[in-house]
Amino acid sequence: MVFSITCLFIRIDLHLRAGRIMKCLKCSNEKFEIERARFTPEIKNQLMEVEVPCFVCKECGATLMDSSQMNALRRAAADRYRELNQLLTSVQIVKYREGLGMSQAAFARYLNVGEASIKRWETYFIQDNSQDDHIKLRCDESYAETNYLNVHWKYQEPDIFSGNKKFSLEIFKQIALYLATKTRESIIFINKLHFYIDFYHFKKYGTSITGARYVPLKYGPCPDQYKIIYDSLEKNGILYGHEKNKYNTQTEPDLTVFDDQEKETLEYIYAIYSKRGARFLYDLSHKEKGYIDTSECTFISYEYANSLKI
Repeated sequence: MVFSITCLFIRIDLHLRAGRIMKCLKCSNEKFEIERARFTPEIKNQLMEVEVPCFVCKECGATLMDSSQMNALRRAAADRYRELNQLLTSVQIVKYREGLGMSQAAFARYLNVGEASIKRWETYFIQDNSQDDHIKLRCDESYAETNYLNVHWKYQEPDIFSGNKKFSLEIFKQIALYLATKTRESIIFINKLHFYIDFYHFKKYGTSITGARYVPLKYGPCPDQYKIIYDSLEKNGILYGHEKNKYNTQTEPDLTVFDDQEKETLEYIYAIYSKRGARFLYDLSHKEKGYIDTSECTFISYEYANSLKI
């Protein structure tokens, strides 16, 4: 980890332990206050903007740090990097360990890694993507379930219940981001938009976009296992829960994963939503023949796309 900081700082803990008077390197002033200051350390070619406590010269405002403050800066910068790159922060890793009631040594045995790795990850040493994935698989139920389902879906052959397409979690995630960003609706209404996007696209082009299977639930047609998928997206910081089961996002959808026809379908369904509202699509979905004729706990056939009322 490389730090590139524009403000002036030095380690002063040796001076303090030796009983020496701390002096500012800029103006030789001996009076300091502890204040929060902003730093921009660089990690893996990314600048992290963080605020941490440090000593500030009362005369010229220069900043100085002891070893504990430097460690706090390293940890804050590392956690900011992890947040921006969708990795578990040190706080989240500690929370997983404590949630399991384990010491660092026990947690290391559980993850089959060295205890030193746990100590590093809980401070300012950043785990790589494979290590991060391993932690989540062993500690996050919804993440593990989503991973299992993703593997399961990879072995499922496309059929009329998937819209003649193999399910793609990545495509589904980008549509979820698109809908959360564009509509700010609750999951109850977002599920109906998922349904109409996939079924309308099948009606026009003979395949769904996501390969998702849909089931008739009390609140209308919904993607199979949608709760596990959305919980995983939320726990991994892709979506953020808001009031009344609504979602906020910090990541824009990657529309490059869609071809022109798929983008056209997204825009078409969104245009109907914009003009008629979520309640219109919600009510209409309950009148769809596929929803009415399909038994509970079975999949809605995409053959019903030909009778869509939209």
